[in-house]
Amino acid sequence: MAALMVDAPLRAATEALARGVTGPLRTLDPAREHATPLVEVHRRALAELEPSLAAELAAPVAEGLCALALAQLDAFPGNLFWDLDLIALAIVDQARAQGPGAAACVDDRFARMADLQRLYGRATVINFSYVHDFVYGFDWAKWVAREPAVQAEVPAPFSLTFLTYMDTRGRELIELIARDDHKYPSLPDDEARNPFPFSREPEAEVMLHRELARRGLIPVPTWSADALGLDWAARWRVPYYARRVEVAAELGLLVDGDQPRR
Repeated sequence: MAALMVDAPLRAATEALARGVTGPLRTLDPAREHATPLVEVHRRALAELEPSLAAELAAPVAEGLCALALAQLDAFPGNLFWDLDLIALAIVDQARAQGPGAAACVDDRFARMADLQRLYGRATVINFSYVHDFVYGFDWAKWVAREPAVQAEVPAPFSLTFLTYMDTRGRELIELIARDDHKYPSLPDDEARNPFPFSREPEAEVMLHRELARRGLIPVPTWSADALGLDWAARWRVPYYARRVEVAAELGLLVDGDQPRR
């Protein structure tokens, strides 16, 4: 009965995603086509917990996953890849370390991530097309590379430290846009933002990021339940931004400076 109570909203959220997006709920996992359904993401996230803690966190994790997935859909309706596996595992791992505050930790982390969707998506002047750079660690790797202060003890991709940074950075971007910054200028309301030198049209985005995944050039393999134990202190050191641009050039996806970037 308890499993059914949490499964129902998870299935409903997965169905809402499927209705709301154009095309399939893709994964970046090179071995399969479709993202793990939320019911299975939830089960894997709780699978290694002792029974009493798993029971305590079952409802908060389900509620958080649903809220995050639907916030992502609302903020980024054109999003193309929908992996949430490692996010759920990372949040549960942080909660386990909290002891008596485990459920509150789950609520806090999912709420912070849902807020980040709204901050970076279509509801604000930032208006990025996709949440891929956050979900798959490009934002995290860039942050660590630029911040020597965190390199001695590198925070994990979905840690509280990184989520706090992303909130601060989003508000900085809004200020830059208000000043019509060269890299982050004001744009018409219906124009999505692309500060990158490569196309982010859907076909280009799928082609580029699947090729990056095939080559092992995705900073954070969020589709993998085994990624929680990766050596993040070494992982960020690959120059992911430069390699992404190089692969985009190989695929003919660079855009002319006079063309609109989406």
